[in-house]
Order: sequence, then structure tokens, then C-alpha cells
Amino acid sequence: MAGGQLAIDWKEVTEEATDLLCRYIGVDTSNPPGNEEAAALFLADILRRQGLESRLYQAAPGRANLSARLPGDGSKRPLILLNHTDVVPAEPPFWQEPPFAGTIRDGVIWGRGALDMKGMAVMELMTFLLLKRHGIPLKRDVVFLALADEEGGGDVGIECMDGHHPEVMDAEYVLNEGGYGFTELLGVRRPIFNCSIGEKGPLWLKLRAQGTPGHGSVPHDDNSLERLVRALYRVQRWQHPITVLPETEMYLHGLHEGGFLAEMPGESALAQAAQVNPVIRAVLTNTVSVTTCTAGYKHNVIPALSEASLDCRLLPGQSAQAFVEELRSIIDDPKVEIEEVYRSETVSSPVQTELFSIVGDVIRERVEKALVLPSISPGFTDSRIFRRRGVVAYGFIPVLLEPPEAATIHGHNERISIENLRLGTQILFETVRRLCS
Repeated sequence: MAGGQLAIDWKEVTEEATDLLCRYIGVDTSNPPGNEEAAALFLADILRRQGLESRLYQAAPGRANLSARLPGDGSKRPLILLNHTDVVPAEPPFWQEPPFAGTIRDGVIWGRGALDMKGMAVMELMTFLLLKRHGIPLKRDVVFLALADEEGGGDVGIECMDGHHPEVMDAEYVLNEGGYGFTELLGVRRPIFNCSIGEKGPLWLKLRAQGTPGHGSVPHDDNSLERLVRALYRVQRWQHPITVLPETEMYLHGLHEGGFLAEMPGESALAQAAQVNPVIRAVLTNTVSVTTCTAGYKHNVIPALSEASLDCRLLPGQSAQAFVEELRSIIDDPKVEIEEVYRSETVSSPVQTELFSIVGDVIRERVEKALVLPSISPGFTDSRIFRRRGVVAYGFIPVLLEPPEAATIHGHNERISIENLRLGTQILFETVRRLCS
């Protein structure tokens, strides 16, 4: 160590991280069905080769979670480096590179999970390994925690660990997905890093309409599919009010002070912005997306049953029960049933913490003119379970994405540049080092 800095060969570290991510992408953990046990074994083998023990938690056939721990002196409570091993399915015909090949092209790693979130998992793993290799004395345990089923709601992942292995969940801080950095925002070119302190809560609903079956040549007024279509039309026309949470107000103030907003927007300006920008709308309102619709089995048969899935996301602190009752009044049809499939209401973490302060310091030291803001994530993550336990959990993937790259999350051609993999690993390692040593 010279001048307080560790002598780390970041070129070598980046090459190792690149190799790991390419191979990790090749472990297909599309959920469904998951197959996360293969990912857990992949990670366990890497840790074993570095002289580190890990533990697998079998949750279901072919599905497992993993934890590994670097012990501290116990003077402070643990930090958990949290990641999930599953990915959403890919549609190979629409990709420029095979989604599970881990192809490198023009300095970019292509593949499902590159951003969500195997890339971050590799940054966390490299941070974990570097702490071990350099013998950094720790005041708190550092836990590497890789969980299954995040993309499916977490029943065999975070919920399983919370219910059956609560000792692993004990921590003061968690670093996870939920906030990315961007090269530009609102047309302004300036590095901005989002550190998510909260997230919207998932409420997954199924609409079910029943009617009278019959021959398609004789239309009647009790067609289940027509009833469902009318209900979905009303749902799509439902106007959700703008709600500026204290967390969102902090974010808007930061955008204004950082030069992204010429002035603090009022309610009318926010409503206008929400109409044209889906991301802004997602952090200012409760939202509903229709994601599946099924009905019928033959061209000339009026179906007796028609169903649709709604992916609803509620702002922190919002009541799921009140939302469903309002939805029921919007649909205004007693023959359309509403079934609750999954619900997880959320709370936010505080900003005034040692970890948030360190995150800001490290980023500003490494990225010129960077702005670091607390944000609300429109998507939900495993962090919600830790926040429910009173643990401070931040979503913080320290990369700088161009808008086309960000659009590939859950889409086609997901990718991360090797430069971003290096930047993220450097920032994450230094953040963890300062917090824990």
C-alpha cells in the first residue's frame, strides 16, 4: 500500500471480471424455470478456488441460494452484497448476439443478465475476492449473498431465506440492484448516479370474467371476452393521481440543483412530464400494466372464461387493499372477479447514513462532475424484505449507461461495456473498503 492506496492491478482485475461474467452469462438461469442451483454451484466453485467457503441452501429441485462470509472483528454489524442469480427469459431471434453466449464485441459483453444482474454480481464477487486477497482488516462481516427467484417474486429465494434462515439476513447495510448511473438525463449530458433508497411495491392481480359459451355465429350479450375487454379498457383509461413523496421531492431538488431542471416543477408540470415520459410517470404514480390475456380455444366458439394479468406497482406507503377497492369501482362490473396473486408493500431506507455518504464521496472522486441522488426504483427488488426488517438497503449499480444500453434491461440485446464493468468494480470495492475497514 502506498499513499493510503492499495496496489491493485485494475487491468488484471478487469480481465478476470470479464472472463467471469462471460462464463456466468453462459449459465442459463431463465426464470421460469430458474435452474439457479447451477449458478450457485458456479459461484461456489469460484469461491472454493480462492480458498473461501460458501454454503448452499436448497430451496426446491434445481433451485438453491448461496452465501459466503468474510469475518470482521464484530465491532460493527454486517454488510450484505446482495444479488440474484435468475434472469428473465430471452427471445434469441431478436438478438444481435446469442443471449447466453457471453459474447464480447467491440469492448462490450452481450448476454441476458449483463445488467440485470449478473454484471453487478461479478462486481460484488470481485470486491469480495479483493478484500480476501489483500488481507484487508474488517470491522464488520462482509456477506456475499446470491439468491434465486427474484424475477419470479422470491418464493424460493429471499422469502425462503427470510423464513428459514433469518440469521443470514442479519445486517446493518445491504447493497443491491435498483439504481443505475446514466450519462445523460432529460437531455442534459452529465454523469448522474441513482442510489435507490426505496422502490414501488408489486401487486399482481388476475382479472377473471365468466360468461355464457355459444356458437360464434350467434353473438349475445354475455360474452366473457367482451366483458373482459370492457374492463381492461376502463383500467387503461384510469387516471392515477400524481403523488410526490418526500423521497421524490429530494430527487427533484437534486435534479434542479444539478442543472437537469431549470426550475422546480409544480404539480401541473409534473403531470405533463408524466404524460410523455413513462419513467417519470412510474415514480410519481401508481401504475398498471396488462401483461397477459387468455380466452377461448376455437375460432367459432364464444368463450365461457377469459382472464388477464395486471402488473400493478404501488408507491411506498400506499395501501394495496385501497388500490384494489378503487380498481373494483373503476371496472364497475360484478361479473369480473379480481384475484390477488402476489403483494409486497414497501418502505424506504433513510438517506442520512454512513454508507450513503461514502457512496457519494467515492463517486465524486472517480467521476468528474458526477451527481449522486437518492431515488425511488419503479421496479421491486429483494431489498424490500431487508427494509421490512429495518435494514438499510440501497440499490446501487455504479455504472454509467447510455440511453440505448439502459433500454436493454429485460429487453433484447442486453449488454454492458467492459469499461463499465471496470468502473463499477472500482467504485464498489472502494465503497465497501471504506465502510468496512
